[in-house]
Amino acid sequence: MFNLCKLTTPAILFMSVFVLTGCENYAERTHESWIEAPKGIDYDDSTIYARIAYAVNTDPDLQGSDVEIKVDDGKVLLTGTVTNNHHITRINMLSWMVDGVKDVDNQVIVR
Repeated sequence: MFNLCKLTTPAILFMSVFVLTGCENYAERTHESWIEAPKGIDYDDSTIYARIAYAVNTDPDLQGSDVEIKVDDGKVLLTGTVTNNHHITRINMLSWMVDGVKDVDNQVIVR
């Protein structure tokens, strides 16, 4: 009679290598660098400008403010005058609340 362990051990090793090799190949075929990342939402400057201007012009707390808004590649430049420091903070906050804003350069001054 032959020894069953001598036959079983190589068979188990062969099957283990086969299974592990199959897993490795699957992982290589689905590597994350091959999968295109979903595209995020792009906000154009005119949309950002319109939303900030609407927020500033419709805010009753900012009546009497004279603020100019410029947007370039999501970067907002605020210039002009307001009546108090609270208005500067409020305009800054309203600008940052708009989606797509990357930076706000608030140069608004109190007159």
